Amino acid sequence: MLEAIYARESYVALKKTLDAAVLRHQAIASNLANLETPNYKRIDISPDFEARLQKAVGSGDVSKIFRVRPQIEVDRTAVPDALNGNTVKMEDELLHLQRNTLTHTFALQVLGRSLNKIKSAITGRV
Repeated sequence: MLEAIYARESYVALKKTLDAAVLRHQAIASNLANLETPNYKRIDISPDFEARLQKAVGSGDVSKIFRVRPQIEVDRTAVPDALNGNTVKMEDELLHLQRNTLTHTFALQVLGRSLNKIKSAITGRV
């Protein structure tokens, strides 16, 4: 029975969103750690991840949602701002970190509400 709940498209999409948020957090941490590394190129989740996930969710096919995977790659839109060729800007990274934290927190809240509904249905208590 629980397999049916965890295989629903909304749950799988939410899990993919959380996976991407964790991976993006790792990329941001790496970017900040390499802020002054010469020729370091900023990394992030592939820019088409959200579009691919939305398309898969829109299809209603859970197997398509399962196949969407967030990946880290070099941010080709980032331009060097320093003389050393580094493309990381601390202010931008902190903004990305804040936005990513909000995404992660929101996804966890949605997941928590969903699991609380299941718990209430099983125990009969609100």
